[in-house]
Amino acid sequence: MKTIINSLKNYISFSNFWVRNTLIIVLISIVLNHLFEPKNFPFNKGYEFPLFPITVSIIGGSLMIIIARFNFIYFKNKYFTKQINTQLLLRFLFSTLGYITILYLFFYYGLNGLINGIESYSMYHLLTGLSLSLLICTLGIALLFSTDIYKLHKLISIKGTIKVQQGGKITLVNYAEIAFIHSENKIVYIVKTDGTSIITDFTLNEIENEVSEQSFYRANRQTILHVRSIEQVQSIENGKLSVLIKPIISDKKAFQINISRYKKQEFMNWFKGKL
Repeated sequence: MKTIINSLKNYISFSNFWVRNTLIIVLISIVLNHLFEPKNFPFNKGYEFPLFPITVSIIGGSLMIIIARFNFIYFKNKYFTKQINTQLLLRFLFSTLGYITILYLFFYYGLNGLINGIESYSMYHLLTGLSLSLLICTLGIALLFSTDIYKLHKLISIKGTIKVQQGGKITLVNYAEIAFIHSENKIVYIVKTDGTSIITDFTLNEIENEVSEQSFYRANRQTILHVRSIEQVQSIENGKLSVLIKPIISDKKAFQINISRYKKQEFMNWFKGKL
């Protein structure tokens, strides 16, 4: 029961992308629709609560956020993990606005036509409404994803090396050399693709902060994976995943690690994005 309550708290938390932005859409829809028409202004004598316009605004706004979110995930997995530049960002923005334009036209000629009839169609209102919607969406996209884009840019910009200091000796390990990182008996090892391993004085939490989260994934308390170290992924009991690590370490067989059901979807999103 406690586990269920904690899971619900995580989903309902304001830090959750969907919860936060749904609440923002609802508030913006209520405020704007109360200001849009004089009869909807709260202090007007003939005040009418604009339920239908608010509902349409919430549905439209939610669909726009869904479109922007999934388009961002697509670009993040396919392009942003390799590089982030102005050309790619503009491509993401204009492709998102293109999808939103199609959605707007569907609402205008479909829903508006059904409710108000074809006589309500007006090129002026169409272009004005579409222009304002795209302007608001551009600002919204900038606010929604600026933090994520900054983090991705920062991670890509990080120099792809780890500085390991041990016994007065400093060793630089390139990301390209790392197969995975694991902790055993409170000692953290960097396992390289050539089968050798380096003892570090890091904790696993410290080394997690050193590496790019786009390239590496914290699978559990003992292991940080790079996709190149994974040989097989399999579902097992209780919704967990079993990950078979390639036999890289000299004189050691391949070994398995388990990923909890709580991290299963997050891991699969990361893993599929690297294929």
